Amino acid sequence: MLNGCDGRNPPTRRTAPTEVLPLETPSIEGIREVRAGSRDRAVSLVVTPSMVKPLPKSGLVLSLEHARQPLVRLAQGLAREESGKPALLARELAELTGAGYAAVYLVGHDGVPELRAEAGRLTPEAEASALVQRALSTQAVEHGAVAVPLVFHGETLGAIVALPGDKGLRIDEELVAAVADLAASILAADSRVAESRAEARRDEVTGLGNRRAFEEWLACPLEPGVALILLDVDNFKLVNDTRGHATGDAVLRELARVLARSVRPEDGVFRLGGDEFAIVVAGRKGAALQVAHRVRRAVQTHRRADLPTLSGGIAIAPTDARTPDDLQRKADAALYAAKAAGRDRILLYEGEHTYSTISANTPAGGAPLRALVVEDDTDLRELVRTVLEGAGVEVEAAATARRARQRVAQLPPDVVILDLGLPDEDGLVLCREVKGRHPGLPVIVLTGRDSTADEGAAASAGADVFLRKPFGPLELIDVVEALAAGGTQRTRGRGEPLPGTGQSQLLARDLRTLLEIERGQRLLLQRAYRQTVTALAAALESKDTSTEAHSKRVQRYALRLAAAVDPLLVDDPSIEYGFLLHDVGKIGIPDRVLQKPGALTASERRLMETHTILGEQLLAEVEILQGSGLQIVRSHHERWDGKGYPDRLAGRDIPLAARVFAVADTLDAITSDRPYRDTRSWDDAIAEIRRNGGTQFDPRVVTAFAGCEPAMREIYRALAA
Repeated sequence: MLNGCDGRNPPTRRTAPTEVLPLETPSIEGIREVRAGSRDRAVSLVVTPSMVKPLPKSGLVLSLEHARQPLVRLAQGLAREESGKPALLARELAELTGAGYAAVYLVGHDGVPELRAEAGRLTPEAEASALVQRALSTQAVEHGAVAVPLVFHGETLGAIVALPGDKGLRIDEELVAAVADLAASILAADSRVAESRAEARRDEVTGLGNRRAFEEWLACPLEPGVALILLDVDNFKLVNDTRGHATGDAVLRELARVLARSVRPEDGVFRLGGDEFAIVVAGRKGAALQVAHRVRRAVQTHRRADLPTLSGGIAIAPTDARTPDDLQRKADAALYAAKAAGRDRILLYEGEHTYSTISANTPAGGAPLRALVVEDDTDLRELVRTVLEGAGVEVEAAATARRARQRVAQLPPDVVILDLGLPDEDGLVLCREVKGRHPGLPVIVLTGRDSTADEGAAASAGADVFLRKPFGPLELIDVVEALAAGGTQRTRGRGEPLPGTGQSQLLARDLRTLLEIERGQRLLLQRAYRQTVTALAAALESKDTSTEAHSKRVQRYALRLAAAVDPLLVDDPSIEYGFLLHDVGKIGIPDRVLQKPGALTASERRLMETHTILGEQLLAEVEILQGSGLQIVRSHHERWDGKGYPDRLAGRDIPLAARVFAVADTLDAITSDRPYRDTRSWDDAIAEIRRNGGTQFDPRVVTAFAGCEPAMREIYRALAA
């Protein structure tokens, strides 16, 4: 019968097997009856438990059991092994082939194969090394010894070699080749998938994210508190025309290094093409201004190359835009305004046809901001400290004016946050003194008084910003970052709180805002997972044409059937991805096996069966697949009667989601074309599934399938249209 995607060898019709029982002296306890039939007569044997004692297993039986699925055992071992894969591979190769010596060679950076591990009682390293040199181009066999290259997608990773322990013995070439195929897939699978995905999103000239990576960011929902800086290299065409394109590429690479050093780890830098760059800043206006200033300063002071100037535009979300496209449009408008104004400047979008230039004396450097909080209320002082430190600001605190003077004298901070009601002195006196000695030091005044006179007095004392208590934590962060980045003087907070609003209410308001941001980030992460899943499924379809559209069809079938079996199953988001990526391990199966039009040999079938373990290994670190999703990938070829693979689970030991998927997988396998057989009808598929309920399939799932079969037939028709 067919078993999912790999039903290539249907069993021949057999008569019921005869059970062979070891006989001993009968006992009268616990009698049971076993019947054995023959053509001439029926014989009844009365057998007791004492008569059915297990006999000691012979060495031959033990050897056969031990080698039942050697490649599956090897795949399991390699999947679990973190750093010692070559050593494990050498040991297993020696054990599986009975070799007196086995070795693993991997190609180094210089293209020369290096001995990475060896096993066995012999030490003929020189003979093995000579054989490996030949095996790098083709399989080599000599005096019973076998060396096979480790090849993955046309790239030679190294070679394995097995030498017989005794003269006259020969190593099984087919088995060594199967081990080599499996080992090459495991050694290369993880890095290949990661490298191919990263390479497609990397600019080949600068190494930055490319336009595709930037457009993927644009396609995501816009999270609050993000800024976009678009940059153009001034007169870059002149560089190409007068100094050549090779010099132009060198300038772009140097600019990319400058930009990458000017941003924080949480920011993103992209080259959009030509002389265009983009920086996505994780933060609001203050953070964007700081990054923009660091970029300009770094370009101006760069000494390794004569770099051209930059023109740029900045837009902030959600202040300026609520969608990525709108944010890009407004940053682009600011960029073109900067170029029209004479280039070599970065403008901040303030409104339609309204822009401002970032201050030339913005604090430079990548060091974190330093704030001095002067507040005698312990609870409020700790609240301000917590809020600012959460934004990456270094905070020092003082409870009195005297202590504050000492702090400023020792090392002036980047900004002072000052309460007017200090226990030893009026805060306005301290504000006036600080601004007199340090005119460029921004001061934010806090007060709980509801008085316009206090606001005017604070402005007269030189305060840059006047904030009434209670204030919003996010509002405080924006004010601090803007002032430290050279923002303009402000004598009022950004908004008046509603009457009766306390500090706890404003804290709760901003906490809700942060939770919305976190929720948005989680949605972005899920979107990224979905894109990765789709890319992996597409990679598999490009490798195995027999599975083209299979993953999507079987996912639809399985989701519908899962809802019928247990509605709680579909509440687990991981099963959707598990259904789609069930066969991802086939990426590591050689094409000669995967696309073979005829029946597989025994060794090829063993190799094919390792795709479940390879798939689990490939997806083991993907968080959204943890749970049922990963169980589907590993266990979707298990059978209800325990005759499946890779773990020979039976009955309810098989995860429910995998039991559901086994039926959906078989349904699609029967009703679609495969290299080894033609399509069969939908009614044939139904009959096959019903016939195998209780053997291959969970009877409960088969019953549920019968109930929702009309709905699944509609899915089949819709997808076939």
